[in-house]
Amino acid sequence: MWGLAFSVWFYISDQPTNVHHPPFLLLQVTSCAWVPDGCQLFTGSKCGVITAYSNRFTSTTPSEMEVESQVHLYGHTGEVTNLFVCKPYSILISVSSDGTCILWDLNRLCYVQSLSGHKSPVTAVSASETTGDIATVCNSEGGGSDLRLWTVNGDLIGHVHCRESICSVAFSNQPEGVSVNVIAGGLENGVVRLWSTWDLKPVREITFPKSSKPIISLTYSCDGHHLYTANSEGTVMAWCRRDQQRMKLPMFYSFLSSYAAG
Repeated sequence: MWGLAFSVWFYISDQPTNVHHPPFLLLQVTSCAWVPDGCQLFTGSKCGVITAYSNRFTSTTPSEMEVESQVHLYGHTGEVTNLFVCKPYSILISVSSDGTCILWDLNRLCYVQSLSGHKSPVTAVSASETTGDIATVCNSEGGGSDLRLWTVNGDLIGHVHCRESICSVAFSNQPEGVSVNVIAGGLENGVVRLWSTWDLKPVREITFPKSSKPIISLTYSCDGHHLYTANSEGTVMAWCRRDQQRMKLPMFYSFLSSYAAG
C-alpha cells in the first residue's frame, strides 16, 4: 500500500485550489523530464495530468531505484506535449496541446503561474539556466511556428515568426557578460536556426546536407562548446564552432544503424 496524498488543481479566479485525490489513474505518458542531480522524475500524459515521482536508490543494488512517492499535478486540459526542468530556478515548465504553459515549484510541487497568450497548441519549451528566461513554441495560424521569449516572472520579452515548424528548442548556457547566448531551434527541414536572446534576431543556421529530417531534440553541452542534435531518423550529431573543430568533420552517430545491425 502506498498511503499517498495526491493533488488536484481546480481553477477559481485563475488560482488553483488543492484537494486530495485517490491514486486510481492509468495514464498514457507523452513526455518526461528529470532533475539531473536529484531523484525526481516527471511525466506528462495524454489527458493532461503530470506525475511527479520521488525516487531513491536501493541499498542492495545501487543501479536500481525505488519510487518513494508520487504526486499528480493538474492544470492542463489537453495532452502534455513537453516538460522542462530548470534546476537553478527550481521550476518545472509544462506545455500542452490546449495552448497552456504552466510553471510549477520543484520543491513544493505546486502551481506558480501560467504564461498566457498562446492561441494554439504549445509544442516545445526550454529555459535558460543562466537567466531563467523561457522559450515557448506554438503553431502559427498561417503555418510554421511562433517563438516567444519570457522572463522567469512571466513577462513577455518578445516573439518571432518562423516559416518552418520548430520541433525543439534549447538555450546556450554561457555566463552572462562573456558572450551573447542564443536560442537554438530544431526545424522540420533538418536545419538548426539560432536566435539571439537579446532581441530574437537570427544569428545563423546550421545545416547537414545529408539529412533533411526534422530535428526533434537538441541540447548544449555543460561547457557550451558543443550542440547535440537528434532527428526523427534516429541520427545524433554533435556540432562545435569552426575555431574549435580543428579541421575535423562533426561527430556523427546513427543509432538507427546500430539497431538495424542488431
